[in-house]
Amino acid sequence: IAMFLVWGIYLPKSANSAQVVFSVKKGSDAALISKDHQPKGIIKNKTFFNMYAFLTGRHSKLQAGKYNFSASMPVFEIINKLSAGDTIKDSITILEGYTISDIDKLIEKKELYPKDEFLNSAKQDFSKDSPFLKDKPQNASLEGYIFPDTYFVSQGQNLHDLIKTALSNFGKKLTSELTNEISKQKKSIFEIVTMASMIEKEVRSLEDKKIVSGILWKRLSAGVPLQVDATVNYVTGKKPATTAISDTKIDSPYNTYQNPGLPAGPISNPGLESILAAIYPTESQYWYYLSANGSGKTIFSKTLDEHNTARAKYLR
Repeated sequence: IAMFLVWGIYLPKSANSAQVVFSVKKGSDAALISKDHQPKGIIKNKTFFNMYAFLTGRHSKLQAGKYNFSASMPVFEIINKLSAGDTIKDSITILEGYTISDIDKLIEKKELYPKDEFLNSAKQDFSKDSPFLKDKPQNASLEGYIFPDTYFVSQGQNLHDLIKTALSNFGKKLTSELTNEISKQKKSIFEIVTMASMIEKEVRSLEDKKIVSGILWKRLSAGVPLQVDATVNYVTGKKPATTAISDTKIDSPYNTYQNPGLPAGPISNPGLESILAAIYPTESQYWYYLSANGSGKTIFSKTLDEHNTARAKYLR
């Protein structure tokens, strides 16, 4: 009997390791799963399948979704995978500087969620589980807080779970040391994220980001408009280096040419380097900067005349 049980539960049906997509509907129990999938040649024997699931207490814990199985997997391994919810996962790579709109398009392209569902979900309140959102205005979305990284999403996974994972990632990166420093500077996390989001769109290297951070905070203190092209592009949807003079006259709370101070909120989701640059700016004699077309090089200027000369040279 023992040998018979070992044969039925711990030995695979065959050595064939070819993967087969195995779909489990919501609410399915072991009996239904074995009935539906034994004909596919994966489950060796539905009696052993049902018995092992029942004896281990997992018959009611088998999770819905799509799985990769093969005939080389014994019954116990299949049950373990089903009860753990080890489903087929799609990866979503959110790059530094992506906006919520960019993420929504990426998710739609991968056919994980319908169009605009991420946009709408990002407008909801997640502050209960994310203390760093407490100083975010209620009418502001999660723009700036979806931390850039690669995330894995199971078929049918709740979109809120994906957002919570990204927010949790942000919370881990924003350590107590960083939050204490922000508080020491008498700034809010929302202000830091807003500044970091502009730096992310404007500059590439950490060294340049810290210098630009110093310039922008200095301009804020002096009451000088930030005049950041990326804030205008956030409204128009244009790419960098395509900002027209007419764009800088757009009536928008994000237009830092027309409005003093920070824009209405973050304009992208910044990476850790940009957040660190916003918290730890480098002081300098510079008041202006520009990014040379295509080179990634940042040109700094102390006066408006120097800046105009640099514009003529690098932005023809």
